[in-house]
Amino acid sequence: MESFNENFKVVDGLIRQTSYGVVDKEKDVVISVSVGYRAEDDYGWFEFYDEKSGGDKWYAEGGLWFNGLELVDYDGVFSLSSFIADFLHKKGFDVEDMR
Repeated sequence: MESFNENFKVVDGLIRQTSYGVVDKEKDVVISVSVGYRAEDDYGWFEFYDEKSGGDKWYAEGGLWFNGLELVDYDGVFSLSSFIADFLHKKGFDVEDMR
């Protein structure tokens, strides 16, 4: 797999949750997404934010760790968003253990 840094947009629902439960949620949010991968060290990253507020309301970023083509760890969010997992799967990565 070669290194990449790609941007795309999705429309999805988002939920913000703390140990106290759900504190905010919104349907049909237009989200700008960036996903990158550095082949030389099997490391990747992601960032996404809502277009309406420019990230003031919804924003997340994190790291992605791979063992070859298998996603073995991530950080920055409690649960990896399906649109990031789907994108990585379409690029040829095995993400099943992270869904």
